[in-house]
Amino acid sequence: MVVVSRFRATWGIEPGPQLSEWRKKFVEWKAHGYGNGIELDISGLSDEELPLLRRNCDEAGLEINVILFSAWPGYVGRRPPGLTPDDHAELFRTQLRRASVLKPTVVNAQSGADHFSLDESVAFYKKALHIEKEEGFAGRVCHETHRNRSLFTPYAADYILQKVPELTITADVSHWVVVCERLLDLNKEDQEILTRIIPHVGHLHTRMGTTQSSQCPEPLNPAFAAEKEFFDNFWLRVVKHKQQTDPNGRLTFVPEYGPFPYHPIGTAWSHGDLADSEGKRLEALFKSSLGQ
Repeated sequence: MVVVSRFRATWGIEPGPQLSEWRKKFVEWKAHGYGNGIELDISGLSDEELPLLRRNCDEAGLEINVILFSAWPGYVGRRPPGLTPDDHAELFRTQLRRASVLKPTVVNAQSGADHFSLDESVAFYKKALHIEKEEGFAGRVCHETHRNRSLFTPYAADYILQKVPELTITADVSHWVVVCERLLDLNKEDQEILTRIIPHVGHLHTRMGTTQSSQCPEPLNPAFAAEKEFFDNFWLRVVKHKQQTDPNGRLTFVPEYGPFPYHPIGTAWSHGDLADSEGKRLEALFKSSLGQ
């Protein structure tokens, strides 16, 4: 039976001096049902803080998923000009080497660039796969369907995956719904692309979005019934495909709800409350679909 594992994002929470704030949160999250682990961006951490982070997670009994970037870590400042696919590939290698200290379960890579041509993206991902093997990360890196990046539309992702079929992705289709300004179960072409990309999904970011925002502030509000139906159905298809093709495997997911400006001002819940509520709901939904 497939193991479904819920990880908690640290997005929007400052680590604090000597990672003290994160250390407190690790204990809280463990008690809240995040028995598996946390997912975090390490671009703002020093090399000295990485071993401390690993020790803190070991003490709390948490695994680590690492978010890294092939370039422009954390989107701080302006996008660096003139970076080629080769530049992205070497920066990707550097970030993997930093991540190795943490012995991550999954590496979620925001990789490539939206300004690459499709064939430039294909060339980049072929190099990225070689780098993953050379650095000891084969099978652990999932490339996210994220805006700003090469996989930012379903059509780009479909082309790339047909050219690089070994590529594994983090499916965050909230980005695609915004980029396309439509739910992706309405048109036959969109439905066919989703069917083709599901076998490539190794990790899920289960954030429900809308056609005008990549984060829905109230997933259970009847106003968003169509969105909830689309996203829940897509995620369940991924879970069921995993069960059919790798019944002894594991599927990790993160209810990745972020702070303002992702999360609107004046809503009833904080983005953290929303992540925790949706995480529990979806974990129960996925396990129920598997008969667990």
